[in-house]
Amino acid sequence: MKKFALKLLLFAAIFLIYDKVFILVARRSAETEIDKRLEYLVKGEINKDIIVAGSSTGSRDIIASQIEEETGQSVYNLCYPGSSVEFHEFIMNTLVQFNEAPEVVLLMVDDDIELVQRESLIFRKDRLYPLVEHKHIWKELAKQENTGQIFSSFMFLQRLSKYNFDLRQKSFTPLDTIMECGSMPISWKSKYMQLEYNYKERLYTTEKELPEKVAAFQGIIETCRANNIKLVLVFPPIFEAHSKSFENRIRKLAGEGVEFFIYDTDNEIYRNEDYYNDQNHLMRKGAEVFTNEIINFLNTDLMVQ
Repeated sequence: MKKFALKLLLFAAIFLIYDKVFILVARRSAETEIDKRLEYLVKGEINKDIIVAGSSTGSRDIIASQIEEETGQSVYNLCYPGSSVEFHEFIMNTLVQFNEAPEVVLLMVDDDIELVQRESLIFRKDRLYPLVEHKHIWKELAKQENTGQIFSSFMFLQRLSKYNFDLRQKSFTPLDTIMECGSMPISWKSKYMQLEYNYKERLYTTEKELPEKVAAFQGIIETCRANNIKLVLVFPPIFEAHSKSFENRIRKLAGEGVEFFIYDTDNEIYRNEDYYNDQNHLMRKGAEVFTNEIINFLNTDLMVQ
C-alpha cells in the first residue's frame, strides 16, 4: 500500500510538471498574436477618455485617431469584427475591472441584427485562447464552454485549445490591419459586391430576439451607469434605409440617461456605393466622413473638450 501511494504521488508530481510545460505553450501563443488589444486590456494598459466598442461596423467605420486629433481626447477602438453583443459586454466588464473607466463609450449598434441570432456575430473565443494564463480569461472561457473551473485552476492543459498549438507568428491581413488606435478601416472595395440601395423601411419585431442578447445589451448599460460612463449608442450607416422601428426598440431597452447618435440619413454619400466596401461597411473615405459626424457630435452635444 505504501509503495502504491508513493507511485501515485510520483505520477502526480510528474503529471503536474508535465502540465506546467503547457504554460510555455500558452505564453508563446500570446507572443505570436498580432492583435494585442485584449492583452493590453487585461494588463490595465488602456486608460482612455473615449472608448469605441462593438463589432465590425465600429472597427471599419470609426477611426479613433481622427477623433483624438480633433477633440484632444485620448481615444481607442475596441471593436472586434464578427463579435456579438455578449462579447461586447465581456469587453466592457474587462475594461472597467482592469483599467480606469473612460468618460465616454461609443457603442456601435448593428442595425437590425444586434439582438437576434446571426452566425456572423459570435463570442470571439479565439481572442481569449492566447491569453489563458490570465485568470480572468480562463474563467470566462470555462463559462463560455461550460467546462469546470476547478480542473482549470490547477490543470493548465485543461485551459488550452488547438488554437494555442498554432505557434506560427500571426500577421495582419488586408481586411484586418489594426492601426495603433485600434481601428481597422478598409481602403478597397470588395469586387464581388454588386450593391443596390434599399430605400424601404425595415419593420423590426421582437419575435426573434434572444433573452441572453437582450440581457447582455442591458448589462453594458448598467456597467456604464455603475461606473459613471456616458454611453452613446451609435447607429452607423449601411447600404439601406435606417430602420426607425429597430431604433425605437433600442431606445426602449436603453431607458433614460443614454445618448443616441444616428448618422445623417439625408447625406447622399451614404447612398453612394463608392463609399462602401460591402453592404454593411464603409471604405476609409466613407469612414472619415462618418467619423467627422461623430466628432461634431462629441464637440457640440457632449462637449468633450
